[in-house]
Amino acid sequence: MKYIPLAACISVAFYVVLMLLEASLHPAILPGAMIGAVLLGILAAAFVWKSDHAKHLGEVILIWIMVLGFIIYGLLRFGGLL
Repeated sequence: MKYIPLAACISVAFYVVLMLLEASLHPAILPGAMIGAVLLGILAAAFVWKSDHAKHLGEVILIWIMVLGFIIYGLLRFGGLL
């Protein structure tokens, strides 16, 4: 058995529970927690796939989404919108 897919699934389950717990304490973050849980579920599914090409493509897409997210955040912060 491969341990990376198992670790990814366990980690996703932990973070989904953590997000739901935080959402129960702060109801305003419920939509963000739900979106995060869905995205983490998709990410965990990528690690269970058998196709290495599909995994690599998913990783590259996620890395670029994170990079662009940080750039957008920085620009919004620099512009005084956040």
